[in-house]
Amino acid sequence: MIAASLAVGSTPALADAVADKIAELERQIAELKAQVTSNSQSIVSNSSDIEEARPMAKGTTMRYGGYIQLDGIASSYSEGRPSSSLINDFIVPSVIPVEPASGDADSYNSFSLHAKSSRFFFTTKTNTDAGAISTRIELDFMLSPAGDERISNSWNSRLRHAFVNWDYAEGSSILAGQTWSTFFNVGALPDVLDFVGPVGTIFNRQPMIRWTSGPLQLALENPATRLNQFSGGSVSTRLDDAESMPDIVARYNGKAGDLSWSIAGIARELDYEARSDSATEAASDSQFGYGLSLAGKWMLGRDDLRFMFSYGDALGRYLGLNAFNDGYIDANGDIETIDQWGGYVAYQHYWSDEWRSTFSLSAASADNPDTGEFGGANSLASDYQTVHANLNWLPAPKLQIGGELSYGKKELEDGRKGDLSRLQFAVKYAF
Repeated sequence: MIAASLAVGSTPALADAVADKIAELERQIAELKAQVTSNSQSIVSNSSDIEEARPMAKGTTMRYGGYIQLDGIASSYSEGRPSSSLINDFIVPSVIPVEPASGDADSYNSFSLHAKSSRFFFTTKTNTDAGAISTRIELDFMLSPAGDERISNSWNSRLRHAFVNWDYAEGSSILAGQTWSTFFNVGALPDVLDFVGPVGTIFNRQPMIRWTSGPLQLALENPATRLNQFSGGSVSTRLDDAESMPDIVARYNGKAGDLSWSIAGIARELDYEARSDSATEAASDSQFGYGLSLAGKWMLGRDDLRFMFSYGDALGRYLGLNAFNDGYIDANGDIETIDQWGGYVAYQHYWSDEWRSTFSLSAASADNPDTGEFGGANSLASDYQTVHANLNWLPAPKLQIGGELSYGKKELEDGRKGDLSRLQFAVKYAF
């Protein structure tokens, strides 16, 4: 009876307490709603500021990288001082001095220390309804006409790559801009410290439009003609841009087990036009030429074997840093092409996780005309050989410290020769 009375008496108090709790919860919910509304309005008001401050357009990702490299290069030339200082930074086979006609030459030694091979790249990628669109810009500091070794060593930057690539379908893309020639399989280039490497390699970057579909690539690339010309008792090089069509390149990339390979073909129009003045043509001619190249990389466990062999009658500027010109102008003013070939084989071996080496053997040759066909034939380069051997220490990720021994040889049609011996030291860190 007493318990029932207490329960009845407590009912109003309990109801009041529950009502107070409900009122407090409603107040807190109202406050939370107000805060959410305020934050939403703040986000909306700040979104325009965020878009203005965004470094890239919405939906675009960016990346940058490159490496810093210091090269120390000691060179010895058997037949005198080179005519161009370019060869002091990396091996340019055509510039190797040969013994003079007098047969009397003194050897020449040089040493240089530079960081010009350092490079920087910047890339973007944007996913769109039409497919991914990516870009790349890359610079280094080689071949700079500026700079003063006395004080500042302030070398100008130069353009290596600048292109846009549209992946419009799975495995299919269109590239427009400047990058490695489709005729050149960059993946087969040996890992040597010299900036370019073997004389027998195809090596070229230039503007192009390239279509890729799976393993097949077709490209239209920038043309340029370099011809030997004989006048006044000496040979000179004639550079022309009178071509009426681009260089046409086709390439197929294949893979068989641990072997990746490519075969490429190129068709070129060689052209020159001499004028007595800007309005009057004095002489001109055009000729078509071709080139073929087989290259690849064979993985041997962690080691690899890289190779390339190229042949054609218009390899010219594509082979070994323009080791030979594209052809010559005969006595009648006609362009004649020259059969040329080049190749190399290179083996990369890991001694351990921190030590690796590359050994490369390379050669290039041209079937030059005789003096009856071209007056200055005896002074044309006929053969080149290069050898590279290095040892690299990898003490930390992306850090490489190495040394390399290189040898290059050049021979002219008349039998005169010259060689280059080089010791190179490099410190490189990629970022």
